[in-house]
Amino acid sequence: MSNFFQRLRCGSLEVRFQISCRCHLWPLMIPFTLKRKRRFQVSPESVPEEASVSRYLDLVIDGFPGSANSFATRAFRAMQKKKVLVGNHYHSPAETVRAAGMGVPVLMTLRQPADSVSSMVRRWPFVPYESALRWYVMFYEAVESHLDKMILADFPVTTKKFPEVVDGLNAKFGTSFGTDLSPDRMAEFEPRLQQTPIEREERERLKLIIEASYLRETTASRRGAAEAIYERLTSRSLRV
Repeated sequence: MSNFFQRLRCGSLEVRFQISCRCHLWPLMIPFTLKRKRRFQVSPESVPEEASVSRYLDLVIDGFPGSANSFATRAFRAMQKKKVLVGNHYHSPAETVRAAGMGVPVLMTLRQPADSVSSMVRRWPFVPYESALRWYVMFYEAVESHLDKMILADFPVTTKKFPEVVDGLNAKFGTSFGTDLSPDRMAEFEPRLQQTPIEREERERLKLIIEASYLRETTASRRGAAEAIYERLTSRSLRV
């Protein structure tokens, strides 16, 4: 990928996050929603009706990229005995906050900034760590004042105690979502639970390299802002 194309893609994400983290600008997310709908049309896991916010959604699962959104969506679907409409992978406070305002149950995922940002950069290498960290802060600052209308789940709880997370949704929103998910199904949706000792060792080696890049390519002030909002939000996350 040429440097020009990399900058163009990063600039496109910059515009998207600048819009999506300003809840009053939700109408400007419509072009991104239409793009998501086209992607969902060919996806084996989602349907077009889940691509946009509506009162017909049974649940919205959202969070910053790299915070177990895919795991939570797949695991939740596996628990349900009937078809459900799950708005997912919006990565957009503008849309998720709007869903909460409509009374749609919302599960907001959370992860430590270093891990979440590093996951994003591994997926999209054209994104600078510093930009991703700034977007992380913007994202969670935008949802922070709306958390009373959501369930917030930190990464360890989401990936290790997901049935209890769904119990929390049922308790808060008066829903009756299924909560049964056997440990072997949990492993099916979380690849790290299936890793061999050699694979885990390699993963830890790569993790150290990524952590060094994260520290080298971000400023202390930016890391401090991200860690501060993470600490504030974890104090309001689901306890199980």
